[in-house]
Amino acid sequence: MKIKYILCSYLIGFTLFSCQDDTPESKFDPFIWNASTPASQGINSQILDSALIVAEQMGYVDGLLVLRNGYLVAERYYNGYSTYASHNIMSVSKSFLSAITGIAIQKGYFTLDDKVMDYFPEYVYDTMDIRKYDITIRHLMTMRMGIDNEENNLFDVLATDNWIKTTIELPLLSAPGERFRYSSLQTHLLSAILEKTSGMSTYDLTKKYLLDPMGIDIEHWSQDPQGYYFGGSEMFFEPHEMAVLGYMYLNGGILRGEQIVPSDWVTTSLSGTWAKNSPEWGVLRDYNYGLLWWLGKINDYQMFWALGHGGQMILTFPDLNLIVITTADWDVPWEEEQTRPILELVSKYILPAVS
Repeated sequence: MKIKYILCSYLIGFTLFSCQDDTPESKFDPFIWNASTPASQGINSQILDSALIVAEQMGYVDGLLVLRNGYLVAERYYNGYSTYASHNIMSVSKSFLSAITGIAIQKGYFTLDDKVMDYFPEYVYDTMDIRKYDITIRHLMTMRMGIDNEENNLFDVLATDNWIKTTIELPLLSAPGERFRYSSLQTHLLSAILEKTSGMSTYDLTKKYLLDPMGIDIEHWSQDPQGYYFGGSEMFFEPHEMAVLGYMYLNGGILRGEQIVPSDWVTTSLSGTWAKNSPEWGVLRDYNYGLLWWLGKINDYQMFWALGHGGQMILTFPDLNLIVITTADWDVPWEEEQTRPILELVSKYILPAVS
């Protein structure tokens, strides 16, 4: 039997629980989307209906939302999911982590160029590769720490009793900053740094300064054996709450008249960090990576997007004032990744319905 590349099933032995009752009190005003008809927002309803039908036929799509001009114009759920059912958003969590990191930097907790090992002196060891002293927070956020891709080591690390220590002890395959290698272990170090510098758990910090001002609520978030919230995945949100993050970034970090995420951070995090765009991946063109956000084009429309394993996505098209949210079965092996077919659905139906 193939090992499935999922986190939640593995992490069930660790802490996965409702996070709603043990946090500092803060003002919470739920964000409510106003609904509109597709036609009122310049969308061809017949083509959009075709997208909803095809999504259902795929079998693994759990939710599809389309929003334009700040209005919810389509919302459909499958496989037993519903409007208020939370979903594991997998690595879409990284884009939420990016947002709270920008807020933390604005508050002076740290800078992008701080050295990571300065925050983990307890894990320095005699035979440590001296290049590890050069790893910065920027390297964690651009996936350039130097360790291997996560499919080659993630489960081994999660099987240990100390994820932070084990991650730091992983061998460097390249010098920090030299090469992009995607790994949730890098962003888990970032989560620990957020806690160490703020004096609050990453969850409490995120709730107080990001989620409560946004008017959304996280239902579950896993923790490691030391109690650090998993900085790479395992947040559970309702799909319409995922859309609020895209909408806020579409508006430069402003939501309901409040600057929640610094505008300069939004610009920085949505700027490509690769010297050259990668040419194509299915219908995706000219893609790149920012600070825990993906960038690219579909049908020549520029987009920034948050991506999680299995097809969890926040797709934001600034030129169209359009947001597409998808959730899908995350219990799938890498070789059966469902992201590309979902992007093809967006390319073939949703974008033509708008344009």
